[in-house]
Amino acid sequence: MGLFSLNSTYGPTAWVVSGVVFFFLLEYVIPFRANTYSKFQRWRINFSLQLCNIVIVDLIFFALLTKIRIFSGEHHLDVYNRLPLTAAGRGVLTVVLFDFITYCWHRLNHEIPFLWRFHKVHHTDRNIDVSSAARFHFGEITISTVIMYSLMLVMGATIFETRVFQVILALMNQFEHSNIKLWKPLERTIWWVLVPPSMHKIHHSDEQEYTDSNYGTIFSVWDRLLGTLKSDLKQDKIIFGLKEYPDENDLRLRKLLVLPFKKRERNKDA
Repeated sequence: MGLFSLNSTYGPTAWVVSGVVFFFLLEYVIPFRANTYSKFQRWRINFSLQLCNIVIVDLIFFALLTKIRIFSGEHHLDVYNRLPLTAAGRGVLTVVLFDFITYCWHRLNHEIPFLWRFHKVHHTDRNIDVSSAARFHFGEITISTVIMYSLMLVMGATIFETRVFQVILALMNQFEHSNIKLWKPLERTIWWVLVPPSMHKIHHSDEQEYTDSNYGTIFSVWDRLLGTLKSDLKQDKIIFGLKEYPDENDLRLRKLLVLPFKKRERNKDA
């Protein structure tokens, strides 16, 4: 199997690393705004968090993942095999259905205080670029991975189908966090189907009204249908991060790892 094969242990990681390189180069060629905080420090923190998550998802859970398909067949939870689906149909359904579940999960991370404790680590980033797509606490990744594999169990999706979705999700996550300036007509067109950087940057505003909106990762349709889409914030007016964490010392790696276990009110005046 090749390095980029989704059937190999390190295939998804190879795609993620390639995405980082690709979008980093785009950020260099067509940047949207200048950095206001040390890029080196942010990248060190963000990719250290991702390294921890790669160990959880691509190594620890991979052993379980290879057994789920067998368990599903034995216990007759194979929803896919009960439907008249072609291979292409199964792939499309996996991406659409799993992306909708991801939208719901993302929204719950903002609405349930316990989940927000972990998810807010992602929102503390004061600049947004491709590295921000890596800034997730291992607690959030662990819970979301359990949900994803449980859905795989119920639906009977194959390892390959699930990993295709995971790679698309990861690349779209990198794209929407990228600090790139797209041609405006192109970006407006993307808004109708997918999630472009301008849509997701609104989600990273330090104003809670906007933070609690634009939850989509791949498709923007879920936000449109469920009334969580916002587009009325000018891009150059967005301040990234969370108001309750104005001190840069609170955003160091060690403190981010324990951040979910320390209570602090949302949007507390600095």
